[in-house]
Amino acid sequence: MRGGIRRRGHRAPFPARERNVSIVYFAQETKTHRHDTEIRRMLEGGGLPPRVLRRSLAAFELLGRCEAEVHGTSLEKVHFHEVGALDSIVDIVGTAWALEILNVERCHASVIPQGRGFVKAAHGILPIPAPATVRMLEGAPVRMTEIEAELTTPTGAALLRTLCETIGEPIGIRPRRTGVATGTLDLTERPNIVRAILGEPLAPHDSGSVEVFETTIDDMNPQLYGHLTESLFVSGAREVFLTPVQMKKGRPGVLVTAICDSGKAHAVLERLFKESTTIGVRVRQEGRVELMRSIAEVTTPLGMIRVKTAILPTGEERRMPEYEDVKRIAQSMGRPLVEVMDEVRSFLQESARTTV
Repeated sequence: MRGGIRRRGHRAPFPARERNVSIVYFAQETKTHRHDTEIRRMLEGGGLPPRVLRRSLAAFELLGRCEAEVHGTSLEKVHFHEVGALDSIVDIVGTAWALEILNVERCHASVIPQGRGFVKAAHGILPIPAPATVRMLEGAPVRMTEIEAELTTPTGAALLRTLCETIGEPIGIRPRRTGVATGTLDLTERPNIVRAILGEPLAPHDSGSVEVFETTIDDMNPQLYGHLTESLFVSGAREVFLTPVQMKKGRPGVLVTAICDSGKAHAVLERLFKESTTIGVRVRQEGRVELMRSIAEVTTPLGMIRVKTAILPTGEERRMPEYEDVKRIAQSMGRPLVEVMDEVRSFLQESARTTV
């Protein structure tokens, strides 16, 4: 990766970084379109961390569904043209990986700007914003401008809708670091920059609300529930769980519950209808209180493990090892998972006492 500083000018009135990514293991990228299944296969076989993979797949699935809808085809048949090119795959996966490296748990965005005019694409001349962009941003706050340029691309819209819990809503954070980057297009009307602020919530706990979807099903093949839950998570659900229930006429059934942030409600509800046999879903909004938390790598006698630290309202800290890391160590050592988990927890408790 190589980067340079672009000083004051049309792109930015203050120092900002312009990033260029070089793919050294490809001599030349000539393939400019791919199917959804090919992109999914590339990502799933790329050894990505679980959360990076989940975030990347969610962005591509939303992008694919919206492209299919505006062009009157299905996700399986849609061709990713510019979006299928390697640089766009790097854009999406690179963003997800950057969030992972920075241990970002939650994302928020300001109101999304839109330009005007037309843009040349693989499908021909398209209006700005592009049809797929408009579809993805339905329900989100946008600001229309007189700038004749594509200020929000379909790739950018997919990232915003799948990563951000809120868009255009006031939030309270304590800024820690700021990153500023320029685009490649010179705009005369405004700086062509994007700014990212890394921070922490102001309070040890954060109050908000979530959307809860519930439906009872008694006529679906049990083999399909695994795919249903996976699809709901990819669509943006925070939690998905299945509860056995008894339905009318004494028939056994399953209560499917999916919980998500308000910005992901449309995608989750759409996926619930598409991947199940239900014809009706109960919807309600519930309050949610979350503790402030962070993830950091900790060196233990068994190796490096990611540890999540939550701050209680009293100010006390609660430290929990990441399950996947403990599982990996247990498998590599050939030891019972419960035994390794207990040993790691004991180490964390002891280290917490010695640092007080």
